[in-house]
Amino acid sequence: MTIRSYVSGKELSFAESEVAPIHLAEIDGRNYYAYADKQAAASGGKVADDALELIYKHSQLIRQIKEEAARRILLLAPQWKQQNALIDIYLFGKLERLDEQQQARLQEAEALLQSIQDIRQRSDEIEASFLKGVAVEYLTDQAWESDHA
Repeated sequence: MTIRSYVSGKELSFAESEVAPIHLAEIDGRNYYAYADKQAAASGGKVADDALELIYKHSQLIRQIKEEAARRILLLAPQWKQQNALIDIYLFGKLERLDEQQQARLQEAEALLQSIQDIRQRSDEIEASFLKGVAVEYLTDQAWESDHA
């Protein structure tokens, strides 16, 4: 991944570029951009790997991706339903034998939590894509499909 930083107000104009880098964040008077692998990075400050945590923390883009993931998770299952699934897994996991109803509830709870985990994993993949300078239309359903990765 290629990330460069530029002093705010002195960064290059990307208006003429065929492919512009992705703006990740503005931190302490510097703008941070991610360039795609085959995209020439305009000279700017190199960004150390330890700065990624700071970029994640301040990036509006990353925050919006996380908010979209949260929205999709809550559409799938409201908070109370998620909590009930966790309780079922915890309590039924302690039992040596399950009747049919308990087994069905346990499987349903596990499937729900796996679906939530799939959304979280896809969110991570979308964020990583942007950090590599490759944009994803993360507001579309297609971007969140598990076979899209």
